[in-house]
Amino acid sequence: MLVIQIIIVTVGLYLSFYVFYNVSLILIHFLVPKRTNGQITPATVFKVLIPAHNEELLLGKLLRSINVQDYPKEMYDVLVIADNCTDQTAKIAKHDNVRTVERKNSRFVGKGYAIKYGLENIENETYDAVLIVDADSVVESGTLRELDRAVQQGARIIQCYNGIANPDESWFTRLMDVSRTFGNEVLGPAKEKIGLSSHLMGNGMCFVRDVIEKYGWDAFTVGEDWEYYAKLVMKNERIAFVNKARVYHRESVDLEQATSQRLRWSSGRFAVAAKYGTRLLLNGMKSGSILKTDAALPLLLPNPSLGISLTILMFVIVLVIPLSGYRGLFTGWFGLLVILQLAFFLVGVMFVKNRKEKLLALLFAPVFLLWKSGLDLLSVVGIGRKYWVRTERKL
Repeated sequence: MLVIQIIIVTVGLYLSFYVFYNVSLILIHFLVPKRTNGQITPATVFKVLIPAHNEELLLGKLLRSINVQDYPKEMYDVLVIADNCTDQTAKIAKHDNVRTVERKNSRFVGKGYAIKYGLENIENETYDAVLIVDADSVVESGTLRELDRAVQQGARIIQCYNGIANPDESWFTRLMDVSRTFGNEVLGPAKEKIGLSSHLMGNGMCFVRDVIEKYGWDAFTVGEDWEYYAKLVMKNERIAFVNKARVYHRESVDLEQATSQRLRWSSGRFAVAAKYGTRLLLNGMKSGSILKTDAALPLLLPNPSLGISLTILMFVIVLVIPLSGYRGLFTGWFGLLVILQLAFFLVGVMFVKNRKEKLLALLFAPVFLLWKSGLDLLSVVGIGRKYWVRTERKL
């Protein structure tokens, strides 16, 4: 019984730290004032890279959103990397007078290789920064202007607000919209206010030229964004978060469509966490780097769904097993952690549209948590880690 109690306390402390960390960021967001920014003259020449694999359905919409940027047209251009495409992706890009390169390689597949190929194609061209956008996205009109502001203020690596383009299409997209908005509107800005690093999200990633030339692109796992993030922070680079530079991707509308994508994301994140998480934490603690120490936490702490699923599981366990006088303490402890994590969702609801529908989507949370917990278990043992599988699009 003593061993069981030690396990319960250990897991409880781990989850308590996770909750405390998020509560701290929420307080920072609401209590630390925003910086005010004045008008600036555009100075950054951008390359917009779009890795695209069979994206004929959505690519045109993205290209149109880039074409209407509130930014001098002579200061940015677009390169589409049609990666192992078997549809009309390349033809659509060329029809819109967008420069397109086609990559055919059945041995080295995946987004990381497409990004590297695109960067190699612009290495002899004139640009100051490169923005990488997924082909199923749209870019808000002020994005390049906000990225230019950040670059002029000294940012070397930037993560844009990465939101959802179809937030009210299903209960699944509603839940995802709240979760993603919580990160974009609360956690990301809070870390930016106190000089901590955002993590890279794969979409809306911006790098100044010096970063690309200094480090190249060497992230090719299914979690290439987490991998590159860990490598950059290990080299003392900070990823700025720019809330007003916004990209919106099309979210999967149901569990069937989302399964392969989420399995890939989860598996990639766990793989990077296993390889870099502890190393980054110890490196940060040894060197006294708050930046590195904090940057390790998104890798070592649970994602939101895993966090609340694990907390609920522990709550049920302490209700079921005999704990000789400690049951009340443990149930109260884990019960409080569940309530606080539900409060995170409510904070996210504060920042979304159609709040009533978003709250009603909570009725499907048990289904979502069971599904996501199953994917996380598969991810831990490496399922979904070796091969990239394209997410099917539904319009």
